[in-house]
Amino acid sequence: MILNPAVVALVGSSALICGLAVLAAGAGLTVVAGWDPGDSGPRQLARERRSFLVEAALTMVLGCQLASLFLFVATAEHLHGLFTGAMCAAGTLNASSFGYPTLLLKLQMFALCGLWVVANRATSSAASTGLIRFKYLSLLPLAGGLVAENILQYRYFASLEPEVITSCCASIFSERASGLGAELAALPAAACRTAFLAGLGTVLGAGALVLRSRRSPVAYAALALPFGVLSMAAVVSWVGPAFYQLPNHHCPFCLLAPDHHYVGYPLYAALAVAVVAGSGSGIVHRLRSIDPLGCIRPAEERRLCVASMIGFAVFALIALWPLAVTIYRTGGK
Repeated sequence: MILNPAVVALVGSSALICGLAVLAAGAGLTVVAGWDPGDSGPRQLARERRSFLVEAALTMVLGCQLASLFLFVATAEHLHGLFTGAMCAAGTLNASSFGYPTLLLKLQMFALCGLWVVANRATSSAASTGLIRFKYLSLLPLAGGLVAENILQYRYFASLEPEVITSCCASIFSERASGLGAELAALPAAACRTAFLAGLGTVLGAGALVLRSRRSPVAYAALALPFGVLSMAAVVSWVGPAFYQLPNHHCPFCLLAPDHHYVGYPLYAALAVAVVAGSGSGIVHRLRSIDPLGCIRPAEERRLCVASMIGFAVFALIALWPLAVTIYRTGGK
């Protein structure tokens, strides 16, 4: 399975991204060592030039890493026809014990890479020692996580065997099954939908307060991740069944299929942008405490809040669309 063209492309690009990130982390250590913004000597100038190179390269490399999450899921969706019992990416991931751990690690690395890109963009003109140390020392765990992700991803694809009979999504995301997917599928649809709408109103209201009164975005940032988790639970509980028009079909991966017009990609992309930008606004606000020169502009926090609010609004519009244009209702179970 490792020689499948889609797998070769994904594994190869991920290895390249990982290698560049490791090199950037090593170069970052040479930037941190001896960094002195008050020094105008040749060594400090060399460090500054190296920092510009590292940041420019990492912005591109980590941008590709963000896209690799969606490419990984798309590859799993593409391969499902090779496995008996697999109806979508859920079955492909379940065909190996490394499948879902790889997906979970890629989700974590997506969040960390996204937050680093956000923090780097906000501090691109800042040269204080505290900010430089934060940015470049944080590359060490980031590079380590990418190495672990690549190893796990390789083990996953290398362990796939077409002869394996795997489970379909109907058995994984079933109210009668066991596991996290089954627990989410068993959530009462009406209650989950009410909680989602209440959470959406709370998050958008908190964001509006940040924009209107120029308050600290920390409270909004604290709400972004929990509401993102609630939104994913809503996908399994009632959003998926609404798109499928089937009350017992809860699979979040089937939304990526052409039968449903690939609606899962914009749905999940909007949620990813909302969570990363929302959490990033709080991180950027905290970084201002180690920015004595005031290089981080307060407007950056508000822009992140706006981006996050738009992401949550787009997610909500897509999620509620089938309920608005069809007669289907998920019921009150």
